[in-house]
Amino acid sequence: MNPMSNFVSFVFIAQTSMLVITTVLLVYPTVAYARNVAHTRGLLLLAAAFLSLTFSYVASIPLELSLVSAVFDFSASVFTAAGIWQFARPFVRMDDRDVETTTADDASGGFESARGD
Repeated sequence: MNPMSNFVSFVFIAQTSMLVITTVLLVYPTVAYARNVAHTRGLLLLAAAFLSLTFSYVASIPLELSLVSAVFDFSASVFTAAGIWQFARPFVRMDDRDVETTTADDASGGFESARGD
C-alpha cells in the first residue's frame, strides 16, 4: 500500500464519521428532549438529510455507484428543503395578496426607544 492510499482512506473514514456524528448529535437531543425542543420535525428532517448525504458519500467514493449516489443526493436535497420549510413555515403567509413594508419613519422600538440606564 502506498502512503497516499492510507491518507485517502483516513480522510474518507474521518469525513464519514463526522457526518454520522452530526446526524446523531441532531437526532439524540431532538428525540430525547422532544418536549423542550422547538421545530422537532424540522431538525429530524435535517438529520435525515445528513444521513442521506452520508449514504450518498459512501455510495459514490468506495462503491462507485453513481446512480445510487445521485438518488441519495436528491433525497438529501428534498429532506433539506422540507426541513427548512418546517423552520420557515410560521413566517410565510400565502393568503395575503399585498406585501406590507415598513419604512424607517413607521418603525417603532429598537435602540431609539431604549432608556439610558
